[in-house]
Amino acid sequence: MSTPERRTRDKERTRRAILDTAERVFTERGAQVSLGDIAAAAGVTKGGLMHHFPSREALVQAVYRNSAHRMWDEVRAHIDLSENRPGKFTRGYVRALTGDSEYLVGAFSVTGLFAVLGPPAQDEEFSRRDARAWDEAFAADGLPEGRALAIRYAAEGLATALSTPYLTPEQLTVARAELLTLTEPPWT
Repeated sequence: MSTPERRTRDKERTRRAILDTAERVFTERGAQVSLGDIAAAAGVTKGGLMHHFPSREALVQAVYRNSAHRMWDEVRAHIDLSENRPGKFTRGYVRALTGDSEYLVGAFSVTGLFAVLGPPAQDEEFSRRDARAWDEAFAADGLPEGRALAIRYAAEGLATALSTPYLTPEQLTVARAELLTLTEPPWT
């Protein structure tokens, strides 16, 4: 007999498997892939998928939220805690987006999750909160605002160009080093 705790764990594991599979299948086959195909790839029935995500919109929204949380986790994982000076968060962001995070390299690629699904139209409130949290994290990092914005969006541009012929590994190395240098004081 299964215990309520075991059923909850299994339910969470199934939900996680569906989310991870949906992200992979959306990336591989496009945003219009059927829910039946996602369910089959996740090893559940379409009814099982619909139990966790009652609509396509609910699944896409959950994939967006999951990817937003993973992006935060990836950036935090690339922060060097020994760097006790302004710009620590921004340097972690640059590192994560310019090749140190396999997940973010894939998500930002021209065929990655963010390109395939487009902007998260279904969950504007979550997007506003997430954008505000990123803005606050960069503002608290101690860099001048304009510099932080330039570094942030340059890193995102590099992340998008990583899988294209328009950015060579040598160019990435030079650009990444320059962005990291821009995070260091003194600023003028």
